[in-house]
Amino acid sequence: MNSFNIYFDICALIITISSIFIVAMKHDIRKLQNRIFIVVVLNEFLTEITDIVSSVLISNASQSNIILALIFSYFYYFFHILLTSLLMSYVLATIGIMKRHEKRFFLFLLIPCAVSILGLMLNPIFNWIFYFDSQFNYHHGLFLYIIYASSAFYIGTMFFYIIRYRTAIPNSKEIYLISFIGAATLSVVFQTIFPHLLVELFMEAAMTLCLLVTIENNGEMYNTVTSVYNRRVFLFENLSSLKNNIKYKVIIVKLLNERYYMSVFGYLFMQNVMYDVARFLVSITNESSVYDCENGNFAIILYGVSKEKSELIVKQISEKFSQDWIQKEISIGFEIQICLINIPENINSLENLISLIDSNDVKLQSRVSIVQQDQLKFLQRKSAVENAIEKALQNNGFKVFYQPIWDCHSNKIHSAEALVRLIDDELGFIPPDEFIPIAEKNGTITAIGQFVFEETCRMFSKKNLNEIGLKFIEVNLSTVQCMHKSLPDVLKNTLEQYGLGTKTINLEITESAAINSQETFQKTIHNLRNLGFTFSLDDYGTGYSNASYIFNMDFEIIKIDKSILWESEKKASAKIILQNTVRMIKEMKMKILVEGVETEKQKQMVASLGCDYCQGYYFSKPVSQDEFIEYTKKFNAASNLLSSPKSSGYSV
Repeated sequence: MNSFNIYFDICALIITISSIFIVAMKHDIRKLQNRIFIVVVLNEFLTEITDIVSSVLISNASQSNIILALIFSYFYYFFHILLTSLLMSYVLATIGIMKRHEKRFFLFLLIPCAVSILGLMLNPIFNWIFYFDSQFNYHHGLFLYIIYASSAFYIGTMFFYIIRYRTAIPNSKEIYLISFIGAATLSVVFQTIFPHLLVELFMEAAMTLCLLVTIENNGEMYNTVTSVYNRRVFLFENLSSLKNNIKYKVIIVKLLNERYYMSVFGYLFMQNVMYDVARFLVSITNESSVYDCENGNFAIILYGVSKEKSELIVKQISEKFSQDWIQKEISIGFEIQICLINIPENINSLENLISLIDSNDVKLQSRVSIVQQDQLKFLQRKSAVENAIEKALQNNGFKVFYQPIWDCHSNKIHSAEALVRLIDDELGFIPPDEFIPIAEKNGTITAIGQFVFEETCRMFSKKNLNEIGLKFIEVNLSTVQCMHKSLPDVLKNTLEQYGLGTKTINLEITESAAINSQETFQKTIHNLRNLGFTFSLDDYGTGYSNASYIFNMDFEIIKIDKSILWESEKKASAKIILQNTVRMIKEMKMKILVEGVETEKQKQMVASLGCDYCQGYYFSKPVSQDEFIEYTKKFNAASNLLSSPKSSGYSV
């Protein structure tokens, strides 16, 4: 007599109905994985219903209900065969594999499922999968093991792709998926050993509910104002696609004056505007393509879209924003920049993509500016510079140059500023103002800064610079370096390694760093000062100059930026600013260094104002260690005989 325990199936049905209710109330179907998940839940529901009914009919098989038992058994096997292939499709969509391969690849993966369905269709003739004997007893056929093998193939495929592309998915999502597949596998094995206990569907229903409240919980995926995907989802989507080597397109839409209108009309008004902007972008693409990347920046991700289609979307956006945006009878003239990017041809890293989105250095030629493909070369340049930085750190490719600093009182080279230089085999000379901001953003500035500090200490100790009149060397500290709490200990240990005291190195920080410093920055500076280091404030006058931070940080030297000196020769007002700045700093009992001295006239003016030091091309450009030492020896020796130095002969 056939007998099945259907209570597990009943429990599975209750769980699946709960999942369907949650999906109907809260679920989002924008992405492919969401739509496949809904199909999985519905398939589980139909599989459970047909399994319960067929099990009851088989347990009470008779002449009168044998036809119904056969019909429901066929439906059960059909839905059951589809289930594992649907689960595989869901897993592949979740980890981004669906975008990587062409459709024929997935048709190939469906062959085992198709073979199983073909066997089911032929079952009435050959009884390959199941049949009833003359006594109405239910029996399995050998083809059932083909179905098991098909399920094993799909389970193995899921495991393979999860492990292979594990770096492209968050750890939590990987754990959920593996747990789901593992539990489903164990339940199949258990039911194979104990066929009368229908536990397989119960376990799958329970794990599906777990996926619904974890991976499929999309509550934190959307921007609360625009109701499209948020920046975090955009980052993950691109990270996954880049790691999977997927080719796709991204359209970036930057509303450059969004903040201006926010200040004029207020937050609540602009909420409605930004929502309408998002709806427009959705209307010309689809719900799953649009992302709000914050601060007036939107992005559209396009998979498998032709060049013509993507350019049409750009054209539609351009035409829309060429006209005023009307909101409650108020006209808003957005200034926008549109950028169409082919990935990975134009950009091959998430960092470069985000840098483009967050970039503020936008120059508009018109109200709507479309960035052309050839204008994206600067991103490729940035990537190449990043590679050059990494290569230089590994192969000692950085060089330290020194620019002399002249003492106005003693008429001697008093010190020097250590400046890092990068000359790459492929790119040639890379200006500091190009590679240093990149190094600060990717974190390599810490290693570069330590290299400069150590090279300076090595030179000072080996060349005995005190004998040629040098008091100290100035070494720049970046804001990023100062955010490391261990910096004081690192610098102290380096000085001790070369037998030097803290007075041999004067640390230099920029005005912008001093103004925008954070608590960790301030603590690091305080700890460095306690060790005996002195400080210079660089580029004074380029930021929002405020004497309060000069008081708070107690600088030894204030370096007035070259722009103030140069302007003072052109405008009387600028000269007044220079004179008053010098007087204020002198009254604060701090030393003054003026940068950018390039002529005898400038040198004389700086000296007449009572400044302490000069630095600039009039004396020397930044030069190598040996050139600097030789120059300093000759200059200081000559200063004993001459009242003032002649130009060194170095050209700008």
